[in-house]
This record gives sequence, C-alpha cells and structure tokens, in this order.
Amino acid sequence: MNLKKKIAILAILGVTGLYATGVKDINVLVDQINSTTDQKVKSQLLDKLETQLESMDKKDLAEAQEVVNTKLKKPNTMKN
Repeated sequence: MNLKKKIAILAILGVTGLYATGVKDINVLVDQINSTTDQKVKSQLLDKLETQLESMDKKDLAEAQEVVNTKLKKPNTMKN
C-alpha cells in the first residue's frame, strides 16, 4: 500500500470519528446535564444532546434514547 492510500484511509477514519456519536458519549452528556445547575449551560448541553441524537446511526439510536429516557432528570414542575 502506498503512502497516498494510507493517508486517505487515515483521513476517512479521522473524519468518521469526528461525526460518530456513540451511546457512551450520550451517557456522558446526560450525566453532565444532570450535574449542572446553571440553566444557560444546561440549555446548551440539551441542544448538543439533540444534535448528537440526530446524527447517530440508527442501530445505536434506540439504545441512546433509552439512556436519555431513563437517566435524564426531568425539570421539577411547580406544585400548587
């Protein structure tokens, strides 16, 4: 294999790695959302979560959504 082919393969793998979001990444992001108290930061993290879920492979999406549904703390509703 010549040098150009090796460089091309590494470039493809690098770009794929940048856009590939796994369930582990979603899990970490949900933990960050749950642990922050700053509403502005929480909003930014929720936007990032939504973006990552939209870019996930279909095979991992169901598992990632399960993580979000079970681990993400819902905001407290006001009680009368």
